[in-house]
Amino acid sequence: MRRTMLYLPGNNPNMLTRGYLFGSDGLILDLEDAVAMAEKDTARILVQHFLRQGEFGSCEVTVRINGVDTEYWKDDLAAVVPFPVLQGVRAPKVDDANTVRMIDEELSIIEDKNGIPVGRTKIFCLLETARGIWNAFDIASASPRVAAIIPGGEDLTADLKTNRSS
Repeated sequence: MRRTMLYLPGNNPNMLTRGYLFGSDGLILDLEDAVAMAEKDTARILVQHFLRQGEFGSCEVTVRINGVDTEYWKDDLAAVVPFPVLQGVRAPKVDDANTVRMIDEELSIIEDKNGIPVGRTKIFCLLETARGIWNAFDIASASPRVAAIIPGGEDLTADLKTNRSS
């Protein structure tokens, strides 16, 4: 059961090395929102190092990649998928089933190239727009890799032009 998931900025080595100490059920190594554009490559290298040598305790380990609308997402996948400790990737702003299929296809290429059983890496879809919520069933059904669909807080609230309640 996933009760608590802790986001750790991929460009912050101190947080990466101590994240498991907080007793969360999962660690989300973040290459997206928590990382400035100028630090994307550095964060990717730090996350790779952490996946190779880090301490995770009993935490589930996933990486939030950059969206498919950016130049970074394929490099993010290539950098993190080869590590056995990785259980899945969190894909931001998934609006439709085609986005899932694009990620699935790229994962299959990377897994095959690295001798990893195709289909091992799960996809956690972050639904951060009204369109994503509308297409939730199609998104969830787009690939057997989809482990979860997760409504996004801040981006979804902004897209809906509403305020968060407390």
